[in-house]
Amino acid sequence: MISGQTSSRPEDVARAFELGVPVGGLVLVRRGDAEAWRLDTSTGSYFVKGYFEDLTGQLAVAMEFERLALEAGVDMPEPVAPADPLLGWVTRIDERLFRVYRWVEHRDPALDVSSWFGRTMAQVHQLQPLGSSGLPQWWRQAVHLPATWEGWLADAQQRQAPWVDSFAETLPRIRTAGARIAELCDDVPDLVTTHGDFKPHNIVNSPSGPVLVDWDAVRTDSAALEAGRAAYIFGAGDPQRIRRILTAYTAAGGELGWTGPDLFLSVTRNHLQVLGDLIQVWLGQADAARWMGDRAAIEGAIAERLLAMRAAAPPGS
Repeated sequence: MISGQTSSRPEDVARAFELGVPVGGLVLVRRGDAEAWRLDTSTGSYFVKGYFEDLTGQLAVAMEFERLALEAGVDMPEPVAPADPLLGWVTRIDERLFRVYRWVEHRDPALDVSSWFGRTMAQVHQLQPLGSSGLPQWWRQAVHLPATWEGWLADAQQRQAPWVDSFAETLPRIRTAGARIAELCDDVPDLVTTHGDFKPHNIVNSPSGPVLVDWDAVRTDSAALEAGRAAYIFGAGDPQRIRRILTAYTAAGGELGWTGPDLFLSVTRNHLQVLGDLIQVWLGQADAARWMGDRAAIEGAIAERLLAMRAAAPPGS
């Protein structure tokens, strides 16, 4: 684990990436799995990213795919090569890994990018098709045996969990969804390498148009199942917006037909995985992740996931 506090100075970063003379300090703009800053220098403005962990293996895979996307003309920010790279666009400063991009100015975040997003997602899915194969391991993490869910229910009933009645009511749907996911895990016709984190916060509306940022989470997935989940997330419950994204996706060459009623199954997979993780923490069988919050927040999140599974889950659940 690399220290969460950077001792690096703006001069260190500017020198490592040959950015010119800093004008001011490193201005923190985001803190999550990594830290990100804005750095203004005599040659322009830059987005600087410092990692908490030594992710050289993951970043090597991610940068190889990112390079394919750049060469294909995907709308994305321009990476800056370091003077002395550790690998690709990454270098080490004060025992931490760093990357730099040219800064992308933001404009109206409310701009509807549905059609652009559908086209761009199809473009990304066409970069490295892998054909027919089983789904990756992270899909399988959502699948628990029916006996496991039933054991959690019995434990929750004994502890008089406030969400236990909703859990009991939702259990048949949970079992059905888990069985369908397990079945698909063994073979899908459209495995691809993909961006891996198609989320609204990774779309930046620049003066020249939207760009897709943060390519660190590159992974494999079913193209169609990822398209369904990403459209559902970006659509935010608006059927017309979801339809615009998927229409643009297919118009750009994306293929959805094989999924039938399973188009949104990855949404259900996410509900199941998060629900299982939360229940285990509430029952004292696992430690809470940083994002979960306190016990009241966990109870609320369990109730919300059960409601999503029961009343608002999309087709395929």
